[in-house]
Amino acid sequence: MALLSFKRNQFDGIVVEPADLSPNPVVFTSQLSDSVTAWKESGARVVWLTVPIEKALLVPVAVAQGFVYHHADEHSLELTLTLVDGSYVPPYATHYIGAGGVVISEERKLLVVVEKYRGGWGHHYKLPGGALHPGEHIASAVCREVKEETGIDTEFQSLVCFRHWHGYRYGKSDIYFISRLKPVSFEISVDPTEIDECLWMPVDEYLSHADVHAFNRRIVEAAINNEGIPRASIDGYGTPESHELFIP
Repeated sequence: MALLSFKRNQFDGIVVEPADLSPNPVVFTSQLSDSVTAWKESGARVVWLTVPIEKALLVPVAVAQGFVYHHADEHSLELTLTLVDGSYVPPYATHYIGAGGVVISEERKLLVVVEKYRGGWGHHYKLPGGALHPGEHIASAVCREVKEETGIDTEFQSLVCFRHWHGYRYGKSDIYFISRLKPVSFEISVDPTEIDECLWMPVDEYLSHADVHAFNRRIVEAAINNEGIPRASIDGYGTPESHELFIP
């Protein structure tokens, strides 16, 4: 009986080694069946099976033996098989993360944009920002987004607030962090693929402008009237590469 290569995790789960999967569905069918039988007898609770896209012919075999989809990316599909009823299978990522910047100059002018693709919102002045890349910190992401959209270089100062919103793209939820940024350059150079208009607008004009949503107006007021939450560190807790903390 040739079992699939695997490792056992700390939750009595079986994690199959994807590199060792036979690309032949006939061979894989026999190996998977024998392996599942052995794993059940050993008391394992859940099987985690990652199928690389180049071995996609194995997916129907796994589904036929009771596996269900968990998540996928451009390189692979993850499936799971619950061996013990009631075993907890953590869901895949449930949220998108984004970041926007309140960039105010010493002359009390605010950096604002009008997006090219407005999704029915019409012509409204908003704050530059966008989605974080995988592995990217909030502070660096918001500075990157502002730079990409407007050409303005900035320095992160503090976290002002965040919004939590359900029913976003693909049925996932969204958390959007707003940061206060200090401009270190002032010449605008927009990304024409994303931005229709970009300008430095006097703060008082922005707060009373008819083409500004109440949400954005409230964010700017919060950035002006509060110091926000700065970045911080705790000795012995994580590393700057993997952890990002904001503590007042």
